[in-house]
Amino acid sequence: MTSHPAANSTFVALLAITTLTAAASTPATKSEDAGAAAQYRQLNVSKDPATAAAGTYKLDPHHTSVIAKLAHMDLSRYTLRFDDVSGSFDFNPSTASASNVDIAINPRSVDTGDPAFDKRIASKYFEADKYPTMTFTADAVKITGDHASLIGTLDFHGVKKAVVLNTTYRGFTQSRMGFSGEAHFKRSDFGVSEWVPLEADDVTILVETEFVKQ
Repeated sequence: MTSHPAANSTFVALLAITTLTAAASTPATKSEDAGAAAQYRQLNVSKDPATAAAGTYKLDPHHTSVIAKLAHMDLSRYTLRFDDVSGSFDFNPSTASASNVDIAINPRSVDTGDPAFDKRIASKYFEADKYPTMTFTADAVKITGDHASLIGTLDFHGVKKAVVLNTTYRGFTQSRMGFSGEAHFKRSDFGVSEWVPLEADDVTILVETEFVKQ
């Protein structure tokens, strides 16, 4: 059978297009990935708080999340996040302790994924016009191993009460400390009792955060 020149040209063109498309869809190795891998190997994260640098540490908002979780009609553990969080503490490695712990949350930064609902929560439940800031403060806390029970004062909705933040120390590297924390309280203790028990009274706070030495 004799091949037709036009058919051959079409076949070659299709083969070239297919080859180029396959090459384009193959993920290229990014130079920054190799750099990140090298940096990760050099982190040398220390889990011993005595090796951390002394000084004042400031919360890194880009690597912090504060999540509140409570049951809704006992069907789900509904979550909401606060996007505006700041804070600091002073650290003494010789005693593995932090002092002058001061955390502030903007109640208007509540985020459920529904902007209209966020505004309703901020105004109706948190009364953000009247109480524009939530704070958690503590005089001192000692890290034992990788754990610390931080007993502080939560100032929420105009009420101040002691709350325990159970914290896991994640380590120190490059002037940076990391922590995970969890606290529990009843919102009715702070005067926020609307819709209990349809919306649970018990609230869980989950914290993931990093602090950077100043």
